[in-house]
Amino acid sequence: MCPHCKDPKSRVVKDGFFPRAVGHIKRVQRYRCRACKRKFSAQTGALTYRERKPHLTQKIMRLLMEGVSQRGCARSLRCTQTTVANKLVRLGARAQMHLLARSSDDIAKSAPIETVIFDEMETFEHSKCKPVAIAIAVNAANRCVIAAEVAVMPAKGKLAPIARKRYGKRQDDRPETMRRVLSEVHRLCPAVTLLKSDKCPRYPGYVRKIFGKQLKHETYKGRKGCVVGQGELKRGGRDPLFTLNHTCAMFRDRIKRLSRRTWCTTKRVDRLGCLVHLYAWWHNQLIFRAKNPLMMT
Repeated sequence: MCPHCKDPKSRVVKDGFFPRAVGHIKRVQRYRCRACKRKFSAQTGALTYRERKPHLTQKIMRLLMEGVSQRGCARSLRCTQTTVANKLVRLGARAQMHLLARSSDDIAKSAPIETVIFDEMETFEHSKCKPVAIAIAVNAANRCVIAAEVAVMPAKGKLAPIARKRYGKRQDDRPETMRRVLSEVHRLCPAVTLLKSDKCPRYPGYVRKIFGKQLKHETYKGRKGCVVGQGELKRGGRDPLFTLNHTCAMFRDRIKRLSRRTWCTTKRVDRLGCLVHLYAWWHNQLIFRAKNPLMMT
């Protein structure tokens, strides 16, 4: 189909080649649409469209998804930090496109989703006086990430007066972000019968507004995570929100700037959103991965 007129009945014919200096494809096929008379190539719309270093795209994605910082990627691949940042933006946009293009059948795979767990995890940008919330909804059966969005939030507790004095009043985007996440759950999970979350007082209102009063919503008291390696010595017993907490722990482990103790912090919220969308796509591919290696096209 022609990417310009997008007419399924238009006739597309081959129109020569053009050489490419980098990458494993040395000759790229050109095409011409007989309906709109415009030309395009096999590279039009691809992930590496008009990139000068297309051979680094998949390598950068793999490093970023394995807990390596952007500076670490630049050092390992011997490229500039600007190259890594630009490819992160493109990868994040393509991952978000794949996530939004999913259908309910893609999410359910073998069995329909009946239980969904949602909550927010917190991080910060530049300083702890500038907190950021990440709203996440996962399938309770297989840890598939249904939706993940980033929201700006004001500081809480003892940091609130310090943050207002240094940086002024900070907006709160958490309500709108959580509504988008639950709306995505409503679109992709039509068979859902139970929602689980912690006892945040804002959540019941969102659930009633999007799903109505018929859907069952169970809340549980949040608690701190157990220390690694305790095994059977862990206190607290069974965690009803384990699927979500485990997924959030994987987010923190695989994304360098989300680690608990690190000097790699977020400088821009939109770039954090790119990483979150990219890892949500990566996480789902790991769950439903076939024998072929992970590649993004």
